Amino acid sequence: MKNPWFKHYAKHVPHAISYPAIPIHRFLTDTVAQHPDYIAMTFNDNNTSYRELNEKVNKFALILQRAGVKKGDRIAFIMVNSPTHVIAFFAVMKLGAIVVNISVGIQGEELINCLNNSGAKVVVTLDLFAQNLYNVVKNTGVKIVILHSVFGLEKKIPLEEGMPNPQIFLEVLASIERAAEPVVEITPADVAVLQYTSGSTGAPKAATLTHSNIVASVLQSDTWMGVKGAGNAAVMCVIPFFHVFGMSACLLVSVLKGYRMVLLPRIDLMDILSLMKMLETYKPISFPAVPSLWSAMMSLPPEAARTKFSSIQVAISGGAPLAPSVHDRYEELTGRKIMEAYGLSEASSATHITPYPEGAPKGSIGLPLPDTEVRIMDMEMGKKECKLGEVGELVVKGPQIMQGYWNNKELTAAALRNGWLYTGDMARMDKDGYFYLVDRKDDLIISKGFNIYPGQIEEILKRHPKVKDAAVIGIPDRTKGQAVIAVIALKEGLQGDKEEFLQYCKKNMPDYRVPKTILIRDEIPRDPAGKLLRRILRQDAQAADRE
Repeated sequence: MKNPWFKHYAKHVPHAISYPAIPIHRFLTDTVAQHPDYIAMTFNDNNTSYRELNEKVNKFALILQRAGVKKGDRIAFIMVNSPTHVIAFFAVMKLGAIVVNISVGIQGEELINCLNNSGAKVVVTLDLFAQNLYNVVKNTGVKIVILHSVFGLEKKIPLEEGMPNPQIFLEVLASIERAAEPVVEITPADVAVLQYTSGSTGAPKAATLTHSNIVASVLQSDTWMGVKGAGNAAVMCVIPFFHVFGMSACLLVSVLKGYRMVLLPRIDLMDILSLMKMLETYKPISFPAVPSLWSAMMSLPPEAARTKFSSIQVAISGGAPLAPSVHDRYEELTGRKIMEAYGLSEASSATHITPYPEGAPKGSIGLPLPDTEVRIMDMEMGKKECKLGEVGELVVKGPQIMQGYWNNKELTAAALRNGWLYTGDMARMDKDGYFYLVDRKDDLIISKGFNIYPGQIEEILKRHPKVKDAAVIGIPDRTKGQAVIAVIALKEGLQGDKEEFLQYCKKNMPDYRVPKTILIRDEIPRDPAGKLLRRILRQDAQAADRE
């Protein structure tokens, strides 16, 4: 068989899918036509029906039109999950304009680069991040800033002189009594989203995603799960919508299916017990989350956790590898498996998911989604396909793959070759077609001629009973080429010194993998999707090495 993974597809999953030639906002208008009174979103215990959501979307689209926004214009979002984000997203889609997804953690020079690279004309932002924008907006081409609040702070934020045409979201929305559906010709090939990457390995860059790319990605994931007849079931929307995982698995799948989005702006603004109470209240059918959140929830007493997860049919983890112990704990509590997804901004979201509901072998990211071709290529030139089981670069092709990087021909040429996306991730495939991530190609450490994969060391460190999180990076070394540096965060209330952990490493791994030193920090820097920010770790480690 050409693609050995097909034999492990669930019975309900086809090898190929027929994709409708529609723009993204058809997910919304079709659901409104079929289920106008379904609850579309719940935020702070306030409900909005799909009919009400669509009315607000049309009003905001009219506001943007009156402000001069037209097809192809870029509208930057710097927001956490909120009704404003949902309304603004579909308004921009209906106008044929382009959503520019920017992480709320980006500021300063990086934010200037994102806004100028995209050519953003309008920024919609949360009041909590307004100061970051005020600090740089004069160095950009932004013409309008629309401010909204999750916590009622709008009136306390001074609309400083020099801000380009500042407006308050709720005020402008209330100024429109009613609005018709926008009439704009939008094709599947039109650009819908500029998805700025997290900047975990370098400066952020924007994956150019069309309506067709994103529609395909959403339908691939929905087909894979095959959930039917769930009606107006709830989905916990914790993953930020500015990340492709949240945009696809939470926002767009929910609207496609007519689900109720339970919107959570920032998980760190509430404790885990409050989240568990929400699970009990709303009984979600789906809960996409990052590994750190799954890990925190699995640390709760069984009595507190078991009943809370009983409604969840689809538990998904993405953004970073999930520890096997967390998988095991969830299965012990619920009798179900956590589906692990692998994806990237450049693929509109997922390319691989573990089979639903059976799961996959431990450590596997699962199987390629329908219509997704995958190869493992040599890491030197990327021209020779590796033998079965060999480690190489993961290369993918499919309808969800980006068109390129916005305004960056050089990076596009390096990443897209003859229609194949070179992911930069090292992986291997077993004889059954299951794939396993090894590490980022850029993160490979070469020390004294040995190839060292950080993930192998991190996995061992995380097994230590005192370690909450761990990361490994390489820094330049005159004699070795690169030296291995480990950074760990300890579990709350526990103490330890680096010598203790170095001795642990010496007992549990070959000498060439043992870190030169171990840094103990309060937290390991990660982006909102849980991905390690290794460039920050390298800066920290190099500074510590000079001391």
